[in-house]
Amino acid sequence: MISNQRVWILSIVLLAIVLSTMVPGNAANVSKNFTVTHFDLTLTFPETANPGDSIMISVNAAARTSVRVVDLSIQVLAYMEGGDLQSIGSVSLANDQNVKKGDTLQKDLTLTIPTNIPRGELIAIVSETTSTTTYAYGSYPTYYYENYPGYYPYYDYYGYDQNYAGPYWYYPYYYSYYYPQSTSQQDVESKTLPCTYVLATTPEYVQLRSDYDRLNSQYQDTQAKYQQATSQINELNNKLAAKDKELNDARILGYAFIAATAIVLAALVAIVLLSRRKTNAPPPTASAPNSQSAQ
Repeated sequence: MISNQRVWILSIVLLAIVLSTMVPGNAANVSKNFTVTHFDLTLTFPETANPGDSIMISVNAAARTSVRVVDLSIQVLAYMEGGDLQSIGSVSLANDQNVKKGDTLQKDLTLTIPTNIPRGELIAIVSETTSTTTYAYGSYPTYYYENYPGYYPYYDYYGYDQNYAGPYWYYPYYYSYYYPQSTSQQDVESKTLPCTYVLATTPEYVQLRSDYDRLNSQYQDTQAKYQQATSQINELNNKLAAKDKELNDARILGYAFIAATAIVLAALVAIVLLSRRKTNAPPPTASAPNSQSAQ
């Protein structure tokens, strides 16, 4: 019985250790640092959680450059039954605003983990969309014509000077005009990283839990029987000790009785011997008085 009890105790302890590692207590928060093109980010989240728990994920961003932010957001996804990814929460840190180098942004995302989610890690996707405008200056020529009356040499088809006098269109002036040209471009970048580990049950966990409950029930029954047997053994030991005491007392009384009987017998024997000795002793003689009368 003791050997089986030890085996059960060892099995229960091992299963308890396994179950405790699979379902720990309060989980600590962990932080992960990463970088996108224009921001340094820190993501803080619980290390583990259970289905149905409400958790908070914090995002801190520090601008590395001055830039126009179209959108800076985080989205949390979870693998559902069948392996499909489903969004369970999102939050935007900045939307359509200018940020300067060194500016900080911070947001907290509170979400509830679905109860039907399988065991595994949540997925966090941080997306950065920025707009960059480039300015360039171009030029184009402009000609001005003016009418100057007067004499200008004019040669006909045959090369003769006709001494033409009259208006003549002439363009001695040239101007360059500069105008700005702008080009806008949007840059999109995203980073994916695992976050909170969901401690959902698995078939292996269910089997281990069933084995643990069964062994624990058997252990409780065996423990009760063991305690009952121990109580009976203690009771029998007490009765045996009482019987031993009674036997010891009887033995002492027997020894005393034997000793007393021996003493009595010895006294009786001594009395008998003395009485016999007195009976067998000769009577006293009268020789002395006869001698006096003869004189």
